[in-house]
Amino acid sequence: MTPIARFGHLLAFAPIGGFLALARRVPYERRSRLGRAFGRTAFALVPSFRRRILTNLALIFPDMPEPERRALARRSAASIAATLTEILFNEDQAKHHVPFDLSGPGLDAIRASEAAGKGAVIVSGHFGQWDAVRHALKEAGLETGAIYRPNNNPYYEPHFLRGIEAAGQPIFPRGSDGLKAMLRHLKRGGRVAILADQHFDEGVQLPLLGRPSWTTLSPAQMALRNEVPLVPVWGVRDDARGRVSVIFDAPIDPGTPEEMMTAFNARLGAQILAHPEQWHWAHRRWKRG
Repeated sequence: MTPIARFGHLLAFAPIGGFLALARRVPYERRSRLGRAFGRTAFALVPSFRRRILTNLALIFPDMPEPERRALARRSAASIAATLTEILFNEDQAKHHVPFDLSGPGLDAIRASEAAGKGAVIVSGHFGQWDAVRHALKEAGLETGAIYRPNNNPYYEPHFLRGIEAAGQPIFPRGSDGLKAMLRHLKRGGRVAILADQHFDEGVQLPLLGRPSWTTLSPAQMALRNEVPLVPVWGVRDDARGRVSVIFDAPIDPGTPEEMMTAFNARLGAQILAHPEQWHWAHRRWKRG
């Protein structure tokens, strides 16, 4: 990396680094509120961030009045920032334990697969408190690894990786080596969590919220290859009670990878429509692939 490129990454990390330094001084129970404030500030001051959220909301909710859409966008920005703040300080979750409410038939399916000496593919999205899913599984004695995309910024990357590792291991970087390691982990009876709601150039077009969306087939393919359940799980925030509801949906029925991921998109879409402020609308989900 050239000195100029490194300096550019340092400049980009500076506001995040300042926020992290401030957040460390804030008591754990108040840190999420600080994250929300950071997200609302970013929405107001960063045009590209604001534009991506509003563009996606206009695409999916074209009849929503503009003031209502902007209010929803601000709430989404706050939710995104709160979750990312919590992930960056995931090590504190084990110490302070934000309480989880676990429900749904998928948890029994994961336990049954564990009892049979097999793993599971946990599939979710950037929705609610998405890392609460692995925290809850770890507390239930079902530690679950994850796949992630290494960040290009060398100053931000160690903070993010450390946070992800705190919720469950092993962690697999995207790429051929990470994929091979993840498949070995599944073959040995391990579990892996995949966030499958982002645009994927090598995927296929499947409907999401009524729009064709380039979707990865990998979660379904891995579940079929290893004969393990594909279980959608959602970490739904309940801010009124200060809790997170971790909902384990029933496993998706085996079929073709396209059929299985179409079912996943439908379940994800239902969660988004029920709690639209909790999805990561800033992703370029419907860009052309």
